[in-house]
Amino acid sequence: MPSVPPSTPPLKGAHGVVRSFRWAWTGLVEGALRERNLRIQLAGAILVASFAAVAPLAPVERALLLLCAAAVLAAEAANSALEAVVDLAAPGLDERARIAKDCAAAAVLTLSAGAAVVLLAIALPVLPVLRAHARELAVPAAAALGTAAAAGVLPSPGSRGRGADVLFALGGVACLVPVARAATAPAGVVAAALLLLVACDAARRR
Repeated sequence: MPSVPPSTPPLKGAHGVVRSFRWAWTGLVEGALRERNLRIQLAGAILVASFAAVAPLAPVERALLLLCAAAVLAAEAANSALEAVVDLAAPGLDERARIAKDCAAAAVLTLSAGAAVVLLAIALPVLPVLRAHARELAVPAAAALGTAAAAGVLPSPGSRGRGADVLFALGGVACLVPVARAATAPAGVVAAALLLLVACDAARRR
């Protein structure tokens, strides 16, 4: 009999990349819908991104803050994924499942604590400058809080109607405008806008 040549897997082209990105985006959105901690991290990341956009920082300091925010979000998403897998593999009480979940949560806690230390190390030296410009920064700071609040509320469960979600989304976008106007670097504004978009998409799927 003639030997059958082994089949080669199809090459992943642009469509494969787009699908992979869409699935990854869906995973982040689904995590925000189901996990309270991820919603908290989402709002916190918007605050960090807004600070990185407005504060007088060096480019490497802004990059480090944005990287820390992204790492904490990624760790929280990975923790949610691990919890789901553990629940699927061990639906009942199991000591090994508890240890796996606790260790994953400890990883998120450790990374969050490290990110907080980085934020303090970068923010404390510029506090005198921020105090000197407190009046002109008051509106962007309040606006950043508004955007973060909208991002935290939009994916949360509840009996809100679509109209309320639209109002929260529009409010979050409107609050992002003063941050963008006061920004000295666009990267933080772009990051905050993307995070708000995650929250809006989660509200759409809720």
